[in-house]
Amino acid sequence: MSAKASSLTSSPAPSPPASPRASPSTSKSPSPPPTPSTPTSRDPTSARVINGLKYLYHEKLRPYEERYFFQNFHYKAVTDAEIEAKPQVLLIGQYSTGKTSFISHLLGKPYPQAHIGPEPTTDKFVAVVHGKEEKVIKGNSLTVVPELPFGGLASFGAAFLNKFEASVCPAELLESVTIIDSPGVLSGEKQRISRSYSFAEVVAWFAERSDLILLLFDAHKLDISDEFREVIEALKPHDDKVRCVLNKADQIKKEQFVRVYGSLLWSMGKIFQTPEVVRVFCGSYWPEPLVHDDYKAMFEHDEKLLVEELKNLPSSAAARKINDMVKRIRLVKVHVCILSYLKSQMPLLWGKQAKQEFLIANLDVVFDEVKSMYMLSDGDMPALEPFRSNLRSFNFRMFPSLDRRVIRELDGLIAKEIPALMGRVGGVSGVLSMSSMLQVEHTDTQSELAKNKQQEQLKQREIAKKMFAAGGGGSSTTLIVTALVVLVVAVLLGLVAFAAMASTGAIAGPAAEAVKSKTGMIQSVVEKVLGGGDDDEL
Repeated sequence: MSAKASSLTSSPAPSPPASPRASPSTSKSPSPPPTPSTPTSRDPTSARVINGLKYLYHEKLRPYEERYFFQNFHYKAVTDAEIEAKPQVLLIGQYSTGKTSFISHLLGKPYPQAHIGPEPTTDKFVAVVHGKEEKVIKGNSLTVVPELPFGGLASFGAAFLNKFEASVCPAELLESVTIIDSPGVLSGEKQRISRSYSFAEVVAWFAERSDLILLLFDAHKLDISDEFREVIEALKPHDDKVRCVLNKADQIKKEQFVRVYGSLLWSMGKIFQTPEVVRVFCGSYWPEPLVHDDYKAMFEHDEKLLVEELKNLPSSAAARKINDMVKRIRLVKVHVCILSYLKSQMPLLWGKQAKQEFLIANLDVVFDEVKSMYMLSDGDMPALEPFRSNLRSFNFRMFPSLDRRVIRELDGLIAKEIPALMGRVGGVSGVLSMSSMLQVEHTDTQSELAKNKQQEQLKQREIAKKMFAAGGGGSSTTLIVTALVVLVVAVLLGLVAFAAMASTGAIAGPAAEAVKSKTGMIQSVVEKVLGGGDDDEL
């Protein structure tokens, strides 16, 4: 076993060694890194957190998403399979940067129907999943497999599903994670015209549901095309998941490597517009000897760190899912505030179309007003131009008016429900004490939730019965007397009018006498009511 392999494995085992590369004097046989040995079944704590997230989303968050057209502006609805899914790793890069070779290196062998070459060989999205037998499942079938979280991809239509498939492979690493291989980002019009689906939208869908996003770069051709830049910019909402891999770094000399590495850091900082640099792993991920081993120790160390991060994905999956849910709740709140503000600015009678066009054209001013009015931060606001484009397909009069109760409930999800779930994840004493202080009871299963809801309904019925029974004695008589007085007063007013007509001679004879008689009788009844007469007499 090489020195690199021994540094990644603590003891000899039948599993393949960890080295991606033998030294120049060793054999060229593949030597993949070790794979995580986490169990395939979810631990009870994670199961409770997942159940809590499913209830929180479907019962408390998704109704507001549908009411305020959230899914037309931002992300598709989240399914139970997506919440329950094992961690996903998304690979993105230009063609011939070694994405497929990278996956094969991690697995220890090529996955079924993997194509490797200098030309754009991978022409479809491939989900590399675990299974006992090697096989390939086509995209249309994947959307109806309940064990896989790809049902939401059906919204992209058959044009995309024909370019999507799952490769089932019995690799140990895949027991804990799912790897998504993507087509290489092309340059020029090939990226837009040659594909019958929106590449950027599909990448955004996978990025939202991925736990780790790896951007692969070729050290020989580091130039980032405009199309690749657009894809990377679409990942800004998920920049905490992004890592860079500088592949084929052994094929350039020491001086060139320093320049290429610095150029990559500068380019990523410029695209993400942040002084903090993205983590970069350097190496050469294929089963061949290193061409230049000046930085061999660094390559081995970076690969070890990358493998460790992959190992840790399952153990922290529940916490990351909670983090993603918090980000979604905050985005829903901002979305509710924006649409409610736009609705409030619309005129009641005329000039609606002109006002709507004015608001769309000055959407940046609208965002500033909303931030000031609801005390929102810049980091929570959505991207301006995509939001402006989506607004053009709506009539602002369709938007719901502001409901302060919705804002309070969304704030309550973050202030109460989420700390309760974080308390179940554990590991941080402050989170546990916060959960205890808030005294939030969060049920673990759907059956318990239904039982609690039924008990609450029974309790409300009992309270209503007691209130009705408590008000059944003298209060019922009071209500009857009050209604009678109102009726009598109304009739009395009519008779007074007739009496006035009789006194002026407008009504004469027996009719006048009858009016006077009835008026006097009703007047006496009113006097008894106002004077507190007995109920029986009344």
